[in-house]
Amino acid sequence: MLETILNFLYPPKCPGCRASVKHNGQWCEDCLNRILQPWQLPLDDAIGKIFDGGVMSFCDYEDPVKKLIADAKFEKKKHAVKALQFFVEKGMEKLDLKDIDIVVPVPLHKSKIKQRGFNQSVLFFEDALKNSGLEIWEVLRRVHETRPQFGLKFAERKKNIKGAFAVADKKHRRLVKGKRVLLVDDIFTTGATFAECGKVLRDAGAKQIFGLVIASGHK
Repeated sequence: MLETILNFLYPPKCPGCRASVKHNGQWCEDCLNRILQPWQLPLDDAIGKIFDGGVMSFCDYEDPVKKLIADAKFEKKKHAVKALQFFVEKGMEKLDLKDIDIVVPVPLHKSKIKQRGFNQSVLFFEDALKNSGLEIWEVLRRVHETRPQFGLKFAERKKNIKGAFAVADKKHRRLVKGKRVLLVDDIFTTGATFAECGKVLRDAGAKQIFGLVIASGHK
């Protein structure tokens, strides 16, 4: 009832073009067809050896997705969260996930979780993954807080993130061992964070590692 009233007062608009849609967070077909273009990221040899299943991105790191991610993460805008969840759900429909055993989000430090109130890697992907018959397992934890990666060069990012992740405990290590793991996050920039997480998963015995992000500007 409340949603019906809100939809009447504030008619839902497509996040891409502002055309009228039926539900909050919904994208129109034209914008989905134009923006949602899953592609395989080019990886250097070092990251490619870790992510032997490859890393996929749903779209380029450009507006409107770029702004939606910022609005959801830093402004906690619910309409942006809903739009990204819908976008990810539609993206999942384009992927073949039969080779995936377990999905792992890139973790945030507990202080960042307390500040933000959520881990975007879980928030944006969890429902869509459930609809695909997969469950997110928070296998990794961030063992120390790092400064933001934004604005750092690749070598600085690698140094900043080195040793920042570990497997949460023995139970989660057993979950990873011998499994085909999909690592998910919102953005892939240089790959430094992905590489560090991937190394930890590999050390824990992951059989094969894939990656998936909402957006990337990595060419």
